[in-house]
Amino acid sequence: MRCLTYIFMTLVLILATGCGHDYVEKESIHTCSEYEVYNDSIVRGEKIHTALAPTEITGAWRMPDTTKVTPAYSSSQMMADAIFTKAMSETPAFTPLEIYLSLGMLRPEESIKALREIANRPIPDNEDFPCSTLTPYWALAAWETYCATGSKQWLKEAYNLLGKMLSRQRKLTPSQLQGFMCGMPQGVTDPASFYPEWMDDMARFETIATSVNITRANSLSIASMMAAELRLYAERELHTEASRLRNLINDRLWFPDLQRYSQYLYGSFYPIVSPVSDNEANALAILTGIATPEMSEAIVASLPYSPCGIPSTVPAFRPDTPLTPELQALFAVSAAKVRNPLAFTLASASLWNLSVSTPAPALWPAAVLKGMFGISLSPTGMTFSPMVPTAFPGEKRIKGLRYRNATLDVNILGTGDRVASFKLDSVSIDNHSVGTDISGHHTVTITLSGNDLNCKPLKIEETKIIPALPAVNWSSPFDFTITNFDRRLRYGVYINGVMEEAISSDHYSVRQTGLTVTDIVPMLSADCAGYTPKPHVYIPPANLITIPASSITPRRPPRHFIKDPATATNYIELAARHNTRITCYANVPDEGDYLITIGYSNGTDRCALRTLDVNNRYAATLLFPPRKALDWISVYPSTTAEIHLKAGVNKLALTYIQGTILFNRLTLIKR
Repeated sequence: MRCLTYIFMTLVLILATGCGHDYVEKESIHTCSEYEVYNDSIVRGEKIHTALAPTEITGAWRMPDTTKVTPAYSSSQMMADAIFTKAMSETPAFTPLEIYLSLGMLRPEESIKALREIANRPIPDNEDFPCSTLTPYWALAAWETYCATGSKQWLKEAYNLLGKMLSRQRKLTPSQLQGFMCGMPQGVTDPASFYPEWMDDMARFETIATSVNITRANSLSIASMMAAELRLYAERELHTEASRLRNLINDRLWFPDLQRYSQYLYGSFYPIVSPVSDNEANALAILTGIATPEMSEAIVASLPYSPCGIPSTVPAFRPDTPLTPELQALFAVSAAKVRNPLAFTLASASLWNLSVSTPAPALWPAAVLKGMFGISLSPTGMTFSPMVPTAFPGEKRIKGLRYRNATLDVNILGTGDRVASFKLDSVSIDNHSVGTDISGHHTVTITLSGNDLNCKPLKIEETKIIPALPAVNWSSPFDFTITNFDRRLRYGVYINGVMEEAISSDHYSVRQTGLTVTDIVPMLSADCAGYTPKPHVYIPPANLITIPASSITPRRPPRHFIKDPATATNYIELAARHNTRITCYANVPDEGDYLITIGYSNGTDRCALRTLDVNNRYAATLLFPPRKALDWISVYPSTTAEIHLKAGVNKLALTYIQGTILFNRLTLIKR
């Protein structure tokens, strides 16, 4: 008996460790320098993770015998089954992204509870500064859970919560470019990997990020669909606003030559487009329909990919930027939507590799459910639009998928994306969908025709790194020298947001009169450029109007904040106790558009807010974020707003919303 046990354990050990010759002979799903992915294993150098069963991956994970997961997934790829089971057995955080990707379909009641808690969290003192106030994926997740449950009570609640979020964003983060919203994407945890080094919090806040504006446009569209379900008149107005912003995004943030989106517009007064592309924004544009079908196909087909997966940005900030499992899942679903099997396979292989030894709940199930099975939910039912690459042959089955009052077993036979047969309990269904009134246990069987999913090879290349930030010395307001000049590069000179020319020398003279903003962008190639240094701003004295605090009466020098009387007289305290509304008058020579900022200090830990009225009409809400605790001397600019002034005297008023600031000066710049 002991001998038999020894022989059995030896066989198990051989299976678990594998044999190098076996892996040479096997056909891999994907191979790169860091890993190799096979149907039943993942090889990382000398380390081999083998899926022995849907419940165990050697050297990585084993599910306890007492744990059961629903739904279950089975296929001809044991590693796919094991990664699915592993993800289903892990404890998710129920983030809006996880809910949108799969948990809204798989665990809708818990997802609704989580979304409600997220929406009702207390507003932080800093008002989310410098991030956007609108929670990404919340609207998508709320709509997904409504479609999964059909709960009108939740729909009404979600519509009201979303409306409050959209109103708050409209109040707090409108950009100086009309129609856009500003704010740093909430998903950016390391600003150094997303912004040039010269940017402070205010500069990052005032960027016009593609993902932020896609999120808003999509949230408006979903609010319109919610209003339609609730039979509210707001449907058309919300749809119009969403369409307007969608058009702005595609006009200002799309690279037609590179076939992808820029990550943001940035810079002072006349923003320029970032040469870097944010791949989460690209995926979001595809999945939300912000990108047209043609644009979506072009993004996936022409994007430069890393050999090991989908990079966060193109080009990259540094060579060692890690891949993220969330982005791989988003791109797998995006690739399935545009019918690109090669991109789906790359994203899936990378997701397996990233998921095998670390928790990644909800992600691979999303690639299976929304990707290969093509499941989408709507108020009228569950629709199937499968796409199965040849890299994943054989029968696939989801068992125990709950949908409203029904439990479904879904089988897919074959590869391709053309449905030869769609049957519900052996009855053919032409629209490839299941209605909301279904109940009980049913079997869906989908047979694919095996058609060839034609697409050109992916553009897989080693990571390109953005060129270094130019170091620029200005000898006069119009003459500069690049002190770290690189002969391999050309430098794009932008004047007031428009590229004047690309130079190949280290010096340049700007030929411009009036307000002049100069940006200098290093360019290695058509698809690899870097950021401008801090924009150089020249403001002719005739274009500048400054109203200091010392010229405004009545006023109250803040002696309890600033002890020196001579210094204190340069400030006016604006607080809840006094000066809740302060008025001044600006005499301008010409009618036109002006940029306005308030110079202020804020030594608290709370973001202050003031409304700005121009000639007794609301013009903007200005933000005055805290910069340094207990520092009431240093003066910083508020957010910038663009206002229209008439020639002559104009009445400007700041009205208290929240927070204490010391007002130092008001600055107007003629466009």
